[in-house]
Amino acid sequence: MHMSRYIINILILLTMPAMAMANIMNADTIHVATVDSIASDTVKLVQVDSVFAINRAEHTADTIALKMPVYQGTYLNLDIFNPIATAFNGGRFEFVVSADVDLWHRLFPVLEYGMMFMNKDYTTYKYKTDGLFLRVGAMYNFLNAKPDRKKDHSLSVGVRYAYSNVNYTLSDVQLTSPDWKDESVTVSNNKKVANVGWVEFVASLNVQIYKDFFMGITARVKTFSHFYAPCLNYPTFIPGFGEYTDSAVNFGFDYTLTYRIPSKKVKKYRESLAQ
Repeated sequence: MHMSRYIINILILLTMPAMAMANIMNADTIHVATVDSIASDTVKLVQVDSVFAINRAEHTADTIALKMPVYQGTYLNLDIFNPIATAFNGGRFEFVVSADVDLWHRLFPVLEYGMMFMNKDYTTYKYKTDGLFLRVGAMYNFLNAKPDRKKDHSLSVGVRYAYSNVNYTLSDVQLTSPDWKDESVTVSNNKKVANVGWVEFVASLNVQIYKDFFMGITARVKTFSHFYAPCLNYPTFIPGFGEYTDSAVNFGFDYTLTYRIPSKKVKKYRESLAQ
C-alpha cells in the first residue's frame, strides 16, 4: 500500500514538468498567432492608408491643376436702346458696340465704339454733325464671383474715359444787326472738326438668360468735358456725350444684348466640379 502510493507520487512529480512545458508551448503558440494576426492587420491598414494617401494626392493635384482660371471669357455687347430711341428723336441716330473681358469674374476691362449722325433744325440755325467716339475703362463686379456659382450674373460699377472726333456744320444762322433791328443776315459756316474728351461714371446689371447669352442695363453720368483745342464755334451736340454747354453734365442709358465667347478652361473646371 505504501509502495503504490509512493509510486503514484513519483509519477505525479514526473508529469508536472511535462504539463508545465505543454502549457508554455500552448501559450507561445497563442502569442505567436496573435503577433502574426496583428502584423497582418497592420500591413492591411498601411496598404489602405497608402491608397487613401495616393487618392488624396491625386485629388489635390487635379484640384490645383483645374482651379478657376483668371480669364473667364469675352463679352460682345450690342446696345439696342439708343438706335431705337434716337431714330424717333429729330433726325439723330446713334449706334454703340462694346467688348469686355472677364477676369476672375471681378474685373472687367472694357472698350466701346460708337458713331452718331445728326441733322436737326433749331430755332435760329440748322445743325448737322457726324462723328465717332471711343470709350475705355473698367468695371468692378460685386455679385456672384464664387468659383462654384451656377449663374454668371454681374452687378458692376466703373469709370470710362471717352473721346469723340466730331464734324459739324452750322447753316442758316440768323444774325440780327444791332443797328437795324428789323434787318437780319443769314450765314453759314464751313464744316469744322473738334476733338473732345470727357469722363463717365457707370453702373450696370447683366443677367444670364441662357447659356452664353445675356441681357443688361447700363446707366451713365457724363461730365468733365474738355476740348483738345479751342474752337471758334463749339459744337452743339457731341457724339457719345450729348448736348454741349459749359460744365455740362449729361446722363445716358443703354439696354444691351450680349454674347459671351466662353473660356475652355472654365468649362473644363466646371465639368470637374460636377464629377
